[in-house]
Amino acid sequence: MKEKIIILTPVYNDWKSLMKLLAKINNIFKHKIKKKYDLVVVDDFSKEKIKFSKLKSKEMSKFTLISLSKNFGSQRALAIGLKYVYNFYKKNFRVILIDSDGQDNPKAIIKMINKAKMNPELAIMVNRGQRKEPFWFKFFYETYGLFINIFAAKKIRFGNYSILNSKNLKQLNNNSDLWSAFPPTIANSIEKIGYITMDREKRYVGKSKMNFLKLLGHGFKVFSVLRYRMLFFSTIYTSAIYIFLMNNSYKPFFQYLLFIVLIFNLNNFKNYFFNKKNFVNAYKKIKIKYL
Repeated sequence: MKEKIIILTPVYNDWKSLMKLLAKINNIFKHKIKKKYDLVVVDDFSKEKIKFSKLKSKEMSKFTLISLSKNFGSQRALAIGLKYVYNFYKKNFRVILIDSDGQDNPKAIIKMINKAKMNPELAIMVNRGQRKEPFWFKFFYETYGLFINIFAAKKIRFGNYSILNSKNLKQLNNNSDLWSAFPPTIANSIEKIGYITMDREKRYVGKSKMNFLKLLGHGFKVFSVLRYRMLFFSTIYTSAIYIFLMNNSYKPFFQYLLFIVLIFNLNNFKNYFFNKKNFVNAYKKIKIKYL
């Protein structure tokens, strides 16, 4: 692959995990890929400190640290990182997005790069296979996936882990939906997508910061990206309920349902209108260091 390869990862206090991840990535680039890569780390306002020199290695040709002005969460940290990569590198590159906690198996990098070599136009996404999270998380994650299937007619089984080319980032540049969630923005914006499947691994260090409320919040952000599909299908389903079930006895139920559907869709569009301004403001406040 002639293009420059960039590794982009967001970090919030997970420096020990990142060091373990980079050790594995360095080994892959040294012995399997046999070329150097650029590292872009987005520090999501971490409270824990680290000597960044510990993250550098001979396998890196460049190390860029982007420090955010507050804690935005991994999705928004990635959005800022992608905007920086597009602005700085412009063209002739591929960027690998990977979480820093170890749940994204770095062995998939080899598969993604090989698939990208065979299909240069494709964005390659890693579909999630078996997961090692608690049962409650798997249950609600599957429920959330089913909800998207029904109300958006989309099947999204991938997360952040992916490899994108410079044309993909041109399509995504200034797309404020990235501020909400990466996977549905990819599904909406990029036509040529290839997939590989990889099981999710356990975190290297510590416990996951994800809980039910955060999962629910992430779900609503995904819905806001799919707002037009959500509006269309929720309108169709609500109309069908009205036609087939509407009578005096069901009237209170239908009014309540209509109110919920209205609030749900208004919230999706409200998030969209606020996203662009917030994205631009956050990007203006970043601090960049080349190490």
